[in-house]
Amino acid sequence: MRASAVGQRVEVVVSDRGAGIDADELPHVFERFSRTRYADEHAIQGVGLGLAIAKAIAEAHGGAVTATSTPGEGSTFTLTLPSAAPSS
Repeated sequence: MRASAVGQRVEVVVSDRGAGIDADELPHVFERFSRTRYADEHAIQGVGLGLAIAKAIAEAHGGAVTATSTPGEGSTFTLTLPSAAPSS
């Protein structure tokens, strides 16, 4: 995990060296109740709401959450938020 200031934004990057996420599943990981085949096949707990909730909170604060992944190597999730409240 690393955090850094990037211009007017704060970026938090979390990477793992797990199973990774297949390319056909990656666009869906932020959908509610989305679970990967790997999670289902290995009886990993969870209902598939965590990333959807994280994305909704980030967007409500003017930010974003993105994901990249390479199957067999791991995934990287990036949270970007404004470093100051937007002016009204």
